Amino acid sequence: MSTNPGVARFQRQLAAETWADSLVLDSLLSVPEPARGSVAYDRAVRLLPHNVLARHIWLRRLNGEAHEAPKDWFPAWSIDETREKCKQADAVWSSYLAGLTDADLARECRYQNSEGKQFSSLVEDILIHVFNHSTYHRGQIARLVTECGGHRAGTDYIGHTRRTL
Repeated sequence: MSTNPGVARFQRQLAAETWADSLVLDSLLSVPEPARGSVAYDRAVRLLPHNVLARHIWLRRLNGEAHEAPKDWFPAWSIDETREKCKQADAVWSSYLAGLTDADLARECRYQNSEGKQFSSLVEDILIHVFNHSTYHRGQIARLVTECGGHRAGTDYIGHTRRTL
């Protein structure tokens, strides 16, 4: 972990993201077989792949690298494929965050969105967005898993960080 408090905060968020995504994938497996053919389940299993793709695009933007928007922002990956791609994304993001300093968080990042419009945001604001975006979609998955008769994952950040006394 970095000794920089600002960067360390995002490293902690990445650790929580890794933890939460694993729980969410397990919750998708808790959905009874008959419900796995439902529209709700199909939507649920496409949300984590969406997060992985979005995280990939944002990292390319942060690194000033060219990229194309995915043809399908919500692909139908298997649970195992999603788990592996989450693991790969976490490793790449861990390396990226390890190379940041607190000063980098205040750096301006210029990028083009998926509609071709040009924008500028602070690195810190992009990082906040990336982690919030993932949290938002994990919440949607929890609702859909419950709707499908499965056991939703408790993925609140505090659940990852708190300690029993």
